[in-house]
Amino acid sequence: MRIASSSELQRGGASPDPDADAIYFERFGIAVVGGDPERLRSFVAAGSEERSILGQRPERIFRALGMEMDSGARISSLDRTDLPVAGSRDYLAGYLQGVSGLVGHLLGGVAPATGGLVPGPVPPAATALPDESAYTWGLQATRTPASKFTGRAIKVAILDTGLDTGHKDFVGRVAGEASFTGELVLDIAGHGTHCAGTACGPAGPSGSPRYGIACDADLYIGKVLSNTGLGSDRTVIAGLAWALDNGCDVISMSLGAATEGDDPFLEEYELIGVDALRNKSLIIAASGNESRRPGLVAPVGSPANCPSIMAVAAVDPQMRVAPFSCAGRSARPGGNIDISGPGVDIYSSFCRPREYARLQGTSMATPHVAGIAALYAEIDASYRGLALWGALMRGRRTIPGDMSDIGIGLVQAP
Repeated sequence: MRIASSSELQRGGASPDPDADAIYFERFGIAVVGGDPERLRSFVAAGSEERSILGQRPERIFRALGMEMDSGARISSLDRTDLPVAGSRDYLAGYLQGVSGLVGHLLGGVAPATGGLVPGPVPPAATALPDESAYTWGLQATRTPASKFTGRAIKVAILDTGLDTGHKDFVGRVAGEASFTGELVLDIAGHGTHCAGTACGPAGPSGSPRYGIACDADLYIGKVLSNTGLGSDRTVIAGLAWALDNGCDVISMSLGAATEGDDPFLEEYELIGVDALRNKSLIIAASGNESRRPGLVAPVGSPANCPSIMAVAAVDPQMRVAPFSCAGRSARPGGNIDISGPGVDIYSSFCRPREYARLQGTSMATPHVAGIAALYAEIDASYRGLALWGALMRGRRTIPGDMSDIGIGLVQAP
């Protein structure tokens, strides 16, 4: 069995050996394994005997969580959470925790780390927007225009479908980029460009209202979702490792996979969330778009349902929970909504030739929280990790609604 090490993608972001049967993420003690079923069985059996594999599960597929306003169609061309990623290996299983002993031996002494709902389309939400000639309604609702902070010197990672790096609003803005999908970082889906724009777009875009929050932040673009809007454990974990290795203070993930009922959170993503907090970083993730209110209220998706990852719900301009936004309905640990952000009829950058678009989704709410997190991080160097989480929660605006739907309230700029 050929095993690639995630050390190959540290900082540089180059994908590990594409012909490898597995990739081992030393930072987390996690491996994602594919290949011949017989060899996989032998691998698992050997690991079980040595007690070096503590858990295993099939690899999960994640998708972008944004939708077009005009039709409610997903940016992703596929809805299902159990389909293979276009262009990728047929990964048969992900063996995702505690494999450090066995894999370390196979890698030649690498030290271990210490550390389905498939609903129909969403109809476009009916909204009455405030005047957006100068600022989008999302920036107005979060009091961003009144803030004197810009996210200067704060590293913000957007893990998504990439970025239209030739977009006029992002010239010279990207501090680091990497693709983990086998494709160029260049975004042709538009989802990643839209999210990056909300979180870190310019203070004075030409011919457009201001739509971006942390306009002076150092922007890191990790392409973990393919041009179809789909990704996998392999691509998402690789992006998280890259962002943390680059010292990103805020990591924004507008992606997820649906959960059902009392599905537990995935322990490997909780491990990553804890690692991030310990290293003064905060992961912020979209809660999911599987609800069809009032008839169906779906639970928070993965990985946002992890206790150590901040889960974001979406609200509309009237401060009502969006009809698609998932809710904290699980009796298990995790699975709660932490905070809300504007997520309906959101104007932001988009890939050319359109340049700008209006989207809706918890994907759109998440970068509002991420951008504002960068503003708080600029205030005080102690606002990192768990302290940054606390600052966001304390600074929120109370809005009407159930905490299971909107969390502690609407995120507010300092």
